Amino acid sequence: MTESALPRVAELARSVRMLAAIGAALKLRTRADMDTEMRDRIARAAGLALGIAPSSLAEAALPRLQTMIAMAFAEGSELLRDPARGPGWQITDPETLQAQGRASASVFDRILALSETRPPLKQALRGRFLDVGTGVGAIALRAAQACPALEVHGIDIWPPALAIAERNVAASPFAARIRIDLLDVADLPATPRYSLAWLPTMFLQRAVVREAIARIAAASRPGAFLVAGLYTVPQDPFLAEFTALRTLRNGGEITDSAELVAMLAREGFGDIEVDRGPVATFVVARTSSLPDADHPACL
Repeated sequence: MTESALPRVAELARSVRMLAAIGAALKLRTRADMDTEMRDRIARAAGLALGIAPSSLAEAALPRLQTMIAMAFAEGSELLRDPARGPGWQITDPETLQAQGRASASVFDRILALSETRPPLKQALRGRFLDVGTGVGAIALRAAQACPALEVHGIDIWPPALAIAERNVAASPFAARIRIDLLDVADLPATPRYSLAWLPTMFLQRAVVREAIARIAAASRPGAFLVAGLYTVPQDPFLAEFTALRTLRNGGEITDSAELVAMLAREGFGDIEVDRGPVATFVVARTSSLPDADHPACL
């Protein structure tokens, strides 16, 4: 029985090394201070793995490819290193935290894309954005970059990530418009101030999600939007199982968007819609009444 598994494991081990070669070649596109023969061999290995020379890849595609590879290795390494750890977000490794952050930054790009065909959501991109579970501040930074008039408030309860977030924000051109706080969403003041909020339910237990929705409702302006995210369950059986495992290890419980829809409706949110993406599903909802329009536009 063991012998029959060896070819498959060997094939998968080959794939891991191929992915590593591709990632290394992409990193080296901006490096000149290394051994020429080593660089050439990495490039050839990556070319054999990709089927095309890494140098032929468009520059615009590199960040997404590098993030995909970094996340695969970071997540896989963490699982292999500590498979027995309990549920809940316990990551302290700075590289893994930064990789997770880079992967999450596209959340705000997707919100921007949704706003292009939803005028009320586009109007909500003016004022103040609440980034729950800000982590290393990647979503907060992208929001501030995309919307020069937007104020951003990132909150989290994980000090190792927040320490990195503070450094990331301080090193950016947007520090004056981003506030980072060690704050539990359950302790969010009930003062209506936010026009948009992001809630990553994949890191939260069911009871916490219920409390978070209620607190965000109390802290949002009339007509504000809440975008709640959960991992999309793929059709592929292995990826579906791994997605469920990812949610569990992250500390989450909710895997069905219908449950989020029901929670939001019970808290008085309306205009609820579900937008399914390849990695994450967004449940978008709105508080009652119309938002005011006295804030500069998101550019």
